[in-house]
Amino acid sequence: MRNTKTLSIALGLAIGASAQAANLIVYDFESETAGALADAASIANAGTSGANGTVGGTAGGTATIVTGAGPGGLTTNYLSLTPSGDNLEGVGAPHIGTGGTIDSLQLGGDKSYTFAAWVRYGSQANDNMVFGSNAGNVLHLGSRGNQHWSGHWGDDINSGTTLTEVGVWHHVAWTNTAGDGLQTIYVDGVSVATGGGGGAFGAYGGNGVEALLVGTSRNKGSFKGDLDDVRVYDETLSAAQIEALATVAIPEPTSGILLSLASLALLRRRR
Repeated sequence: MRNTKTLSIALGLAIGASAQAANLIVYDFESETAGALADAASIANAGTSGANGTVGGTAGGTATIVTGAGPGGLTTNYLSLTPSGDNLEGVGAPHIGTGGTIDSLQLGGDKSYTFAAWVRYGSQANDNMVFGSNAGNVLHLGSRGNQHWSGHWGDDINSGTTLTEVGVWHHVAWTNTAGDGLQTIYVDGVSVATGGGGGAFGAYGGNGVEALLVGTSRNKGSFKGDLDDVRVYDETLSAAQIEALATVAIPEPTSGILLSLASLALLRRRR
């Protein structure tokens, strides 16, 4: 079953290449040994940014590599983050430092980007941000309350009636388009919210010196839950490409094939 995840990741890398996008960050956690991680532990990055991730903030909770049932029920490695409180933020919460700033990675509010991850939220209290920064008016992508959230600090959108679930794996992607600043949130390969922009990029646009973090953000943004196949692109991927990223091998007796969760739901409704 572990090889199936590798096939899905290879598919995602091919998507990045076909779109002429730089796949800056890929954390699949397969190179890490199961168990608790200490500060300064390295997280292998298969992306093109040239830097591995670095664990930090474990004085404020735990960061653990788990071998278990990941997306689609597959046995795989994933990252579990447990802050000591739901009100932690920035580098005071367990997180991965990507080794790059918003500017160095070309991910400003006026730039095209795609952030994506398999996410299993463990809490709906306060903010649970999958991507963010430490200080200032920062990027914050994740969950606020029980809504999927895309935040540019003053130019935010949310998923409205499409709510987050605790304890359930979902593939979530956040995109931004250069020029008009249009943001979109996808859940399991399906667009659930789009808006923002209009030439205004929020106060986040002036915080390029901030380091990009995974699993935390300013404004009580500590993430509680599990993450897998974390990705960052410096381009806006298409809806079809994002649906492909939300693809896993569903372990059903009749499948043995790659299906997106959106496609699987449609097939089940037709049965």
